[in-house]
Amino acid sequence: MTSFLAEALPPECMAGTFVSNGWIALVITILGLLFALYALAKGLQWLGEQTMAKRSNTTPPDRHSAKSTLLILWILLPPSWMYCEHIFLYRAFGKPDCFDAFAHAQWIVATGWLATLAVLVFIYFGREISGKD
Repeated sequence: MTSFLAEALPPECMAGTFVSNGWIALVITILGLLFALYALAKGLQWLGEQTMAKRSNTTPPDRHSAKSTLLILWILLPPSWMYCEHIFLYRAFGKPDCFDAFAHAQWIVATGWLATLAVLVFIYFGREISGKD
């Protein structure tokens, strides 16, 4: 793994990445990953509730507002963080020579965010969208 990183990024971009206020970015990124896992776990839990209710011929609990709240948070918070990181944190603490690597990393994160968003929409509202609810 270390050799892969050494080939992928210039050494000057790897040294001192979390110096100064870089730990803020690390903490927020870890919290974002934990939130993504939580949102996915809740979605799977709610799918299980719907399945159990269907099997026992009962009405499943109404989770529409909770699903909407988690989805709205997932839609708004990650891009807001990436914008703040790009505009404020990188300009203040980033290394100018490493901007291309930073921009590429943000592109990869944005792609993962969109994929997770698509999965969440499908898990949360797939039945309603397909008309099977």
